[in-house]
Amino acid sequence: MPNRLATESSPYLRQHADNPVDWWPWTAEAFAEAKRRDVPVFVSIGYAACHWCHVMAHESFEDAATAKLMNEQFVNIKVDREERPDVDAIYMNAIQVQGEGGGWPLSAFCLPDGRPYFLGTYFPLVPKFGRPTFQDLLRAMADAFKNRRADAEDNALALVDGLQRVDAHYRRGAQGADPKGLTASLLITAGRQLAERCDPEHGGLGGAPKFPSSSTHDLLARTSRFSFGEPAREAFDKWARGMAEGGIYDHLGGGFARYSVDAKWLVPHFEKMLYDNAQLLGIYASVCAMGGPFATRAGEVIAETIGFFERELSDAGGGLWSSLDADSEGEEGKFYVWTPAQLREVLGPTNALVFAQAYGVTEAGNFEHRTSVVSRITPRTSPFEEEQLAELRAKLLAARGTRIRPGTDDKVLAGWNGLAISGLVAAWRAIGHPPALALALRVASFLRDRMISGDRIARVYHEGQTKLDGTLDDYAFCALAFLELAEATGDRAWWDLGTRLLGAVRERFVAEEDGIVVFYLAPAGDPLLIHRPESHHDGAIPSGAALAVTGLVRLGLVAGDDAALSLAEKYLVQRLTGTVAVNAWATSALLAALDLYLHEKTLVVSDGPNRDALIAAARQSYAPTLMLAGPWAAPSILEGKVPAPDGAARAYVCSGQTCSAPVTTTSALLPLFK
Repeated sequence: MPNRLATESSPYLRQHADNPVDWWPWTAEAFAEAKRRDVPVFVSIGYAACHWCHVMAHESFEDAATAKLMNEQFVNIKVDREERPDVDAIYMNAIQVQGEGGGWPLSAFCLPDGRPYFLGTYFPLVPKFGRPTFQDLLRAMADAFKNRRADAEDNALALVDGLQRVDAHYRRGAQGADPKGLTASLLITAGRQLAERCDPEHGGLGGAPKFPSSSTHDLLARTSRFSFGEPAREAFDKWARGMAEGGIYDHLGGGFARYSVDAKWLVPHFEKMLYDNAQLLGIYASVCAMGGPFATRAGEVIAETIGFFERELSDAGGGLWSSLDADSEGEEGKFYVWTPAQLREVLGPTNALVFAQAYGVTEAGNFEHRTSVVSRITPRTSPFEEEQLAELRAKLLAARGTRIRPGTDDKVLAGWNGLAISGLVAAWRAIGHPPALALALRVASFLRDRMISGDRIARVYHEGQTKLDGTLDDYAFCALAFLELAEATGDRAWWDLGTRLLGAVRERFVAEEDGIVVFYLAPAGDPLLIHRPESHHDGAIPSGAALAVTGLVRLGLVAGDDAALSLAEKYLVQRLTGTVAVNAWATSALLAALDLYLHEKTLVVSDGPNRDALIAAARQSYAPTLMLAGPWAAPSILEGKVPAPDGAARAYVCSGQTCSAPVTTTSALLPLFK
């Protein structure tokens, strides 16, 4: 008989609906039941595409004896970290306070009020990896609650105190903050640090495993514009090429996997996340805008990834789904890998050999069961060869479509869709790919019509229903996306919508604590949260605080919102010039906001027959701090910007109160962005 999870919006929770575990969703009723029974709470956090979550589910949560023990001794709560990033942040920070590395599934043993007294990740059914069995751990944690309650209380107090100390650490960094410290030297230093940390052979940060880390990757591109920026440019290019040619990229269907388990970008962890691919569209847009021999291939990656969005992640309502699972038929990667025999069956012997040589498919294989992950191992030498390989890829994609597909997480998350809009707009700007802008408009219209009401945005949409008020990430990511879409289309309605959401950010997520600006991940007042988590740093997605600051800088510099700019300035000063050293890896998105603040260029183009050509040339250049003034701009920016005497459009590039002399040709305009 299905448990309480059967009707949840989260596919991850529904995956556990037929477990013999008496699961509860994250609700007040679950904690009330724990208090009524006077038993501890077991909180299990994961997500639908998580391989080790599936392993623990099959080993333990589907096991009748384990479920009996769980049901007798605990109230068991299942949480989708993607739906509740605030809950996940609390317990993930707590496990790190405990002194362990985090990960999913996250297993938290809590007092009836939700305070954890012990945390871990995956625990096996039988002893392995040096870990206790899950059943032994359940017995030990139940015993600790019953017979050593004072010790459990002490542990919980220490962990909650640790959460507060983590926040205090970041706030202490604001001491000694100096507005004069907001200089380009912060960016230059960060670029050098990142370039030195990058793998000189394969690209990317460090060794195995390797993640896209798109906020950091983007910062490398930005810092390549400054003095001594060539190492950053080289590191950026090698990283982008390594991912696009490696097995982390789906050469048949487009889109990138979550990470590679090796240093060469060859063997991926096969789950495909919307948030990774959304940000990677922006990375490859930068490759195209910066130019170079890999730009053509980068444009193909963009088009193929957008095709993946349209084909495999599109909700009927217009939004984009969250992810594809790593597993198919109970095996990770089975959907994606090939053997030479399988190639011959689809392509015939000659074409199979051509493809295998270009993409590294061998009899020995490079993955489990003598199968091969597809990666490009030969240089691209001729257009004719590339056309032939494109035809072969299309045939293999069609054949792959007949296989049993990985599971799809079909919930729509507002913030991730906001990231997708930004990536799609960046792709359209760089290569003028019409489907990119069309999809951005479709997703934005979906968010506006289905998930936004006034200045409130829902976090989750599933099968026509919305739930949960958005987190800071949802408001910030969508607001910035709407500002960027306004610049792409010239439609003020998108700008006004973004402005409205940023107003909600200021009202619901920002506070000043002893003069220190704090961005909270969750709104105030949730009685089930044992701690109100703050937005401190980037992870797989950028910091919500950083993107909110970016949006506030735009409002201040283009629309003349002095209060927004003042708030952004104060946060930048406190987080980047205080006593805590700037961590380029953790604050890449905030450093990008600083780049915009320091080096903003606002383009104003008057009416005239050459207006579109001027704007198109500006969009396709690599100018990451360029903003386009439209009808939303402050009157002082638009004043006096008139056509030339012959009626031709004039372009002005402004920074602060200073504008360039007007130009009427693209050749005269482009040098103004340097």
